[in-house]
Amino acid sequence: MSDCFEAISWESKYGFVSLNAFGLSTAIADGMNEKGLSLSALWLPGTEYEEDVPSSDPSKVIELFDLPAWILVNFDNLDSLKRDLSDLTIWGEVNELLQEVPPLHLSLQDSSGGSMVLEFTDGEVFIYENPNGVLTNSAELPWHLSNLRNYVNLSPYMKETEINGIAYKGIGFGSGYVGIPGDVTPPSRFVRISFLREFSNSVETEEEGVMLALHLVNTVDIPAGVSKREESSTEAFESTQWVTIRDNKKLKLYFRTYD
Repeated sequence: MSDCFEAISWESKYGFVSLNAFGLSTAIADGMNEKGLSLSALWLPGTEYEEDVPSSDPSKVIELFDLPAWILVNFDNLDSLKRDLSDLTIWGEVNELLQEVPPLHLSLQDSSGGSMVLEFTDGEVFIYENPNGVLTNSAELPWHLSNLRNYVNLSPYMKETEINGIAYKGIGFGSGYVGIPGDVTPPSRFVRISFLREFSNSVETEEEGVMLALHLVNTVDIPAGVSKREESSTEAFESTQWVTIRDNKKLKLYFRTYD
């Protein structure tokens, strides 16, 4: 990419609040604008961005770290965003801190309840409707959704069976969840929060919704030190650095940091 490349420019329509990553003001990892459109950026190893930037119309080219801000200041719903994304070329620049182009996919929601995922595979942009509304890190959204079929036996109800004429009841409530993955890998967290949210009681008030969201997020929260890269390493571990809860209709964003 040329140092003198003149890419897309815009004038902001909407204000937004966000949480940033890597100590960079431009690295928006989580945010919501004044119209209730929100996004979060999640890690997806294997992501491949566009390599060949068209020279015919550089005004439709945007760098990855600028993309979240461009979305939040320009769009109030997912339908209009989807239309404009189809004409946009998105490329990634190497981050000096990470020494790589951050492999990301974006989870987006709007005030109507719509949910969409933006992913970059083999140099192409893929836009998925996300009826489940859940996204974690690896792997791509279609894989996560297909993987849910392995757990269709899960149920919020107690299980019982009969063997040789003897009835056996589950030990306590929750026996319908035997088999739900309990580890902290992204696929397991996707399955866990998908089913627990689906089976949770409906809420009637904003406060009840926030409390339910907190309880659900707590089931996939990763404490520091429980997931490490190498056995000899004390530094290379994964943890949940912050939690956000968003009310896209009432335009409220709650957040909780690790400490």
